[in-house]
Amino acid sequence: MKLSNIFICAMVPIFIASCAHKSATPIKATPIKIEEPPQIETDPLSVLMQHTESNNPYVVNAKDQLQKLLQSQNFNEYISNEGILKCINDPNQSACVLNFYLNEYYELKYDIQIRKVIEDKQIEHKIELSKINATQANIKKYCDLSADFTAAIYTNDNNKISTFQTLFKMNKGDLSILHTKILKDNYSHFLIDENPSILQEMKTEFMEKCVNDPKNNIINYLNIFR
Repeated sequence: MKLSNIFICAMVPIFIASCAHKSATPIKATPIKIEEPPQIETDPLSVLMQHTESNNPYVVNAKDQLQKLLQSQNFNEYISNEGILKCINDPNQSACVLNFYLNEYYELKYDIQIRKVIEDKQIEHKIELSKINATQANIKKYCDLSADFTAAIYTNDNNKISTFQTLFKMNKGDLSILHTKILKDNYSHFLIDENPSILQEMKTEFMEKCVNDPKNNIINYLNIFR
């Protein structure tokens, strides 16, 4: 046998053994990452509301009336800041939440009423400061203006009526009362319709009466004079 053949025969078993060794080597598996499902964050306030409002009309009604009182404010933020979440640890959550809503409602309502009283007093004080002294000149001036104001209503002169309303410090309610009073004077309306010039005579008569009794004839006297 040739030397080269002997070498080949010797190498073949070694090669086979090497292949067998490689085949026997275990293949390392690449670990697969399993993504965990995202955790759902639970809003404690929403859960509390759901638990306490379910089949409980008293809680729902109390919540609704508080919401109406708050109007445009962020309701959830407000009640969270005021401490409703303390009810989470209360053994009777529904009763706790109901008491919370009712207490907040009545406290707010009281505050609003007090604020309204203060604002009304401030308005009254402001009006009082703006009043003028009842001098003869001022009385004559406002008697004349009252006559013109009355004439404007008789003739439906809306531009003058609007001007006089501001001048005499009258609100819509006051103006409506004056308007109704003058509209009921059918006889004067009849005379003016028949003879518009009679309006001047009526103003003259009014002036005489007004100067002698300004408190009962000057329009809105109490809000004008001290």
